[in-house]
Amino acid sequence: IILEMVATGADLRATLNRLCLEVEARVPGTICSVLAVDRAGILHPVAGPSLPEHYSAALDGLAIGPNVGSCGTAAFLGKPVAVEDIASDPRWSDFKGMALPLGLRACWSSPIFGSDRTVIGTFAFYYREPRGPSSLEKAIVDRCTHLCAIALERNARVLDREHRASVDELTGLGNRRSFNAAIGDLEEKAAVGWALLAIDLDNLKSFNDTFGHQAGDVLLQTVAGRIEREADPHRAFRVGGDEFYTLSGELSAEE
Repeated sequence: IILEMVATGADLRATLNRLCLEVEARVPGTICSVLAVDRAGILHPVAGPSLPEHYSAALDGLAIGPNVGSCGTAAFLGKPVAVEDIASDPRWSDFKGMALPLGLRACWSSPIFGSDRTVIGTFAFYYREPRGPSSLEKAIVDRCTHLCAIALERNARVLDREHRASVDELTGLGNRRSFNAAIGDLEEKAAVGWALLAIDLDNLKSFNDTFGHQAGDVLLQTVAGRIEREADPHRAFRVGGDEFYTLSGELSAEE
């Protein structure tokens, strides 16, 4: 089922939530979660349907490290970490105040490796009593981490394609497609008092003919950087060779 969801492009969160629920049904008394690890070593919750939302949200943005609970430590070390008693384990010193009130007494986390063997996530079992993983649970997690790796890497490829399709390769600003989407977003959310600033560089062709296209590219990048610094976040665009737009606006009170 999980591979079918991945192959058909199902939402990543829905896919991995389904995986967690399937595992929990097969191993009663367990609570599963999946965290992603970005390139900066930051944790981001992906799935944990049986965990309270506020608990998962508290994990978002944590940096991995040698004493960052079970998941942050497993990601940092690149190997499974079994904490049999959250209350007394030093790796949970800064986080047990979140887990213990929820009845979470132990946590076993395993790293998820990408195709290049970097850690891209973790798969965790929480328990309501102090204990470590069983042999059955270890066998299940071996399969789960493989499925999670497939799902996470596919999602990363999709996001990368979408990003490249919306970003100007030379300057890193949004392209015309991104600009059109931003305009549509302002209209959909009933933005008020919004403004469009169009910027056009004079004599770019003459500059390229005189100094070369490489120098022209540097000029465009420099201008783009200055525009981006002054514009609202994610509201600067290169829509043509020497054409730049910026948008600004506020949402209406109803929004």
